[in-house]
Amino acid sequence: MKKNAGNPENTGTVKNGKIQQGWNKIRGKFTKENLKRIFVEEENRRHLKHGSYSSFLVLFIIAAVVIVNLIVGQLPTTFTQFDLSSQQLYSLTDDTREMVKALDQDVTLYYIVTSGNEDDTVERMLERYEDLSSHLTVETKDPNLYPNFASQYTDEDVADNSIIVVCGDKSRVISSSDMWETSVDYSTFSQQTTGFDGEGQVTSAISYVTSEDTTKLYWITGHGEVEESSLSSNFTDAVNKNNMEVEELALMTNEIPEDADGIVIMSPTSDFSEDETEKVISYLEGGGKALIFSNYTDTDLPNFDSILENYGVQRTEGIVVESDSNYYYPQMPYVLLPEIQSGDITEPVENSYIIVPTAQAIVPLDSYRDSITIESLLTTTDGAYIEADPENSTWTKSADSETGAFDVGVSITETVDDTETQIVYFSSVNMLAEQFDSAVSGANSNLVMSALTNMCQVENSVSIPSKSLEYTSLVFTAGSMNVWGIVVIAVIPAAFLIVGLGIWMKRRKQ
Repeated sequence: MKKNAGNPENTGTVKNGKIQQGWNKIRGKFTKENLKRIFVEEENRRHLKHGSYSSFLVLFIIAAVVIVNLIVGQLPTTFTQFDLSSQQLYSLTDDTREMVKALDQDVTLYYIVTSGNEDDTVERMLERYEDLSSHLTVETKDPNLYPNFASQYTDEDVADNSIIVVCGDKSRVISSSDMWETSVDYSTFSQQTTGFDGEGQVTSAISYVTSEDTTKLYWITGHGEVEESSLSSNFTDAVNKNNMEVEELALMTNEIPEDADGIVIMSPTSDFSEDETEKVISYLEGGGKALIFSNYTDTDLPNFDSILENYGVQRTEGIVVESDSNYYYPQMPYVLLPEIQSGDITEPVENSYIIVPTAQAIVPLDSYRDSITIESLLTTTDGAYIEADPENSTWTKSADSETGAFDVGVSITETVDDTETQIVYFSSVNMLAEQFDSAVSGANSNLVMSALTNMCQVENSVSIPSKSLEYTSLVFTAGSMNVWGIVVIAVIPAAFLIVGLGIWMKRRKQ
């Protein structure tokens, strides 16, 4: 053994023998009989079948998931994302949907935002706009990548999360600050976000860039009229959203321009001159439109009144006071909640309250031209009366008080040949004060805007109100509080006591 150990030939022979033995062992496992047993025997065949089925099922599920993801990715966000916010911040109103779906021009919304600074609310809103029409596209422009892009449309700096709406040669820039409403809490001197007006601003901008004409209003000045900036923000916002261009006009030195779609006379406190009065009447007789407000004053305004009288109405002295508590604000009989008469102008607010404080009665003249039609918009009850001396009043109707149903808002039209004059007149400018307009959730502004759009024949007028982020508390009246107090303190405990007594008696009998 030792003598042959170092022989190379013997070593090779041994190795070859082991290899041959290993090969014979493997070949023996794959004989015809063994292969037949693997593939033919029932149990092994069943295992193979089940394994193939499982593999196929796994591949099918993976393929199905991939296909479903591809399909869902192509669906509009309306079907894949649900707006669960209480304010419906990410949803679009029916007015917006109808307007955008009717687009026949290509509109592009450029979303100006630095990567990483996107506002989730604005981003989701834009996705929903893009889903509505093939004529509307959204493109994101990062100022870092396109530093000069915004300068094509404005000379001002454009902040992140602003939107530039473009159609052809027309454009409008919507600043991010225009979309978020804020207010100051003067108790803490902190600023709070109170509303989101993204949809209102974007829809208004789309309407502006796709419209051929702009409504031009001239705001008459020079007689102590109420300025637009001091009126309810709901009203001024609605004017802007309806793309009405407002320009101040001093009648003392100017004629009413030919491009005027309407004029606004907002409660003068000093009288018009005869020349100014003639300019207004001449404009109206040529088919002009006018929104007129007045307010109670002890100052005589004969020339201003002559404009109204030329169209068949006059305002009485003093103010209207209601005697029916269902038609005035609590403890304020001079703050009217008038009846809303049916008509095209009042249709948007027929199911709302309108507040008209310290209003004068509007009464028709004994005689006026047959071509004039006077239509009531807001009317008191038959129990209303005229208080001639409101500054010293006890708000009690006297025996000699003039009573009856009085108009505090009217629409006047006159058609002569092919021209139609239209005036909408309200006898209280205070109805557009912030406190009163807010008390009826902007219904006063909605009524006045309906009058303007109706007179000026503003087509496709869409004004979307902002969405409030302020939460209101659950309020109970004194009566409901008493009822619930009785239920909680007496009824519920009594019910438990009766049920418990019944169970105790039943068990005792057993």
